[in-house]
Amino acid sequence: MNALHEALFGVPFGQAHWITLAVVLGAGFVLLAQGAHWLVDGGARLASRLGMSAVVVGLTVVAWGTSAPEVVVSGMAAARGSVASSLGNVLGSNIANIGLVLGCCAVVLPKVLEGRVNTRELFWLGLSLAMLWYFCFDRNVSRIEGGLLLFLFAAYTRQIWRSARGGPKDVEEFESRHPVIGVIGGSVAITVGSWLVLESGSVGALRLGVDELVVGLAVLAIGTSLPELAAGLRSALHGHSDISIGNVIGSNIFNTLAVIGIAALIQPFAANPAAAPEETAALDAAFDDALGYDFPAVLAFSVAVALVPGAGRLGRIKGVLLIALYAGYWALRGPMVA
Repeated sequence: MNALHEALFGVPFGQAHWITLAVVLGAGFVLLAQGAHWLVDGGARLASRLGMSAVVVGLTVVAWGTSAPEVVVSGMAAARGSVASSLGNVLGSNIANIGLVLGCCAVVLPKVLEGRVNTRELFWLGLSLAMLWYFCFDRNVSRIEGGLLLFLFAAYTRQIWRSARGGPKDVEEFESRHPVIGVIGGSVAITVGSWLVLESGSVGALRLGVDELVVGLAVLAIGTSLPELAAGLRSALHGHSDISIGNVIGSNIFNTLAVIGIAALIQPFAANPAAAPEETAALDAAFDDALGYDFPAVLAFSVAVALVPGAGRLGRIKGVLLIALYAGYWALRGPMVA
C-alpha cells in the first residue's frame, strides 16, 4: 500500500490525507460486506446440494466464509510483526460476534435466542478458549502451539462434517446461479477489503495515538465482524435462526483455533530476541491486557451464549441485553487503554 500510494501521490500511505484514509476504509468495508454476501450465498448453495442442515451451514460455510477477513487481517498483522493486533483482532471479534452480532440478530428475530445451543458446539467453544488461554499464559504462542490449534480445528471440522450427512436441505433462500463463482469472487473481495481495512484503520488509529491492542480490539475487530453481522441479519430476516447462532459460534471457534493458529505459524507470538526493550515490554503489556481484561470478557460472553438462549423466551429483550453488555464492555475497557 505504501509503494502504491507513494507512486500515485508522492507520499507513503502512512502520511495520506484523512480523506484518503476515509475513502480507503469505506471501500474496504463495502468489499467486506459484498464479498461476504457472495461467499455466503455461493457456499450455502453448494452446501444445500450436499444435504447439510441449517445449523451445520451456519457452523461451517457461513462461519468460515465470514471469518475469512480475520484470517487475512491477523495473518497480515502477524507477518508485519504486529502480534498485539492479531491477538486483539481475534478476541475483539469474538466479543463483537456475541454481543453485537448475536444481539442485533435477536432484535430482528427473537427466535435466535429462544432455543438451546448444542452441547457439542459449546464444548468446542470452551475447549478452544481454554487452549488459547493456556498458550498465551506464558506470553508466547509458538509455531508448534499454532500447529496444535490448527490440529484441533481439523478435528472439530471432521466431527462437524461427519455429523452433516443426511441433513435436510433447508437453506433454499441462500442461492446463486453460479455458486463457485460466488465463492471465488467473495473470497477475493473479502481479501482485498480486509487489506484495505487493515491499512487504513491501522494508520488512522495509530496516528490518533491509539494503542496497538485497541486497533485490534476495536477498529479491526469490529470491521472484520461486519460480514458476520451482515450474514447473521440476512439469516434472521429470512427466518433462519439456526444459521444466525451457528454463524456466531462457528466463527468464534474458527477465530480462536484457525486464525490464531495460522497467524502463529506465520509469526510466533513472541518477542524477537534482537528487539529493543521497549518492544518486548509492549508485547508483554499486550498479553497482560488480553489475559487480564479481554479473555475474561470473551469467557463471560461465551457463558452468555451458552445460558441465555435456553432461559425462556423474550428473545428480543435478550438481544438488547447483549448489545447493552457489549456497550458496557467498551465503556469499561476504553478508559483502560486510552
